[in-house]
Order: sequence, then C-alpha cells, then structure tokens
Amino acid sequence: MAMPNRAARPCRYGRCPYITTHESGLCEQHRHIAYQQNDAQRGTAAERGYGARWKTLRDWFLRENPYCVMCAAIGKQEQATEVDHIVPHKGDDDLMWDVANLEALCSWHHKSKTAKERQAHG
Repeated sequence: MAMPNRAARPCRYGRCPYITTHESGLCEQHRHIAYQQNDAQRGTAAERGYGARWKTLRDWFLRENPYCVMCAAIGKQEQATEVDHIVPHKGDDDLMWDVANLEALCSWHHKSKTAKERQAHG
C-alpha cells in the first residue's frame, strides 16, 4: 500500500469533521463546492471569450496542429484535443487571439497545465 504524499489534516472548510491529504486542504466534498464557486466567479465560457469566434479558431488550429506538443516533446504521438493559451490571456484580447500564443495539447496535458496554473495563482 502506497503512503500518501502529504500528512492527513482536517479539512479547512468551516467546521468540516473530515480529514484530507489533498494539496488544497479541502476534503472531496468541499473541494467540489470550492470548484463550483470558482467556476461561478469565472463566468460562462462565452463570457470569457470562448464563443463562436473561438470555436472557429480552435477547429482550424487543431486541423493545422493535430498532435499534442507536450507528448511530442517526450517522443509520443498523441492526438491533440485542446487548444491552450501558452500565456494565459486573462481577458487580454491580444493574447486571446494571438496564434503564436496557442499550443495544441491532449486532454491530459491540458488538465495538468491548467491545474498547475490554478495552484500557482491561488
């Protein structure tokens, strides 16, 4: 049986009685609530600029760049399913629509990169 990477500690959500080893300090139930609250604050995909114009650009970019660049860097050939902003645009239209700021990623690498960015920026 593998040892957990982190020591178990009480969930940091209010007076929750559960313990967790998750890096967020939240138990599974409260982690889910925190993610929902974060998503509500972010707005819808369309409100963040991911509407029809983005879908057109995304579809074109994936046709031109069909493989995950991170998988390619380790010698694997994996189908790209996501278009990622190399530098997060955070509402900056120049970064949002700059094709040089885009990279094709597989779902796993996109989720991993997004999680690392969220962790680094709170």
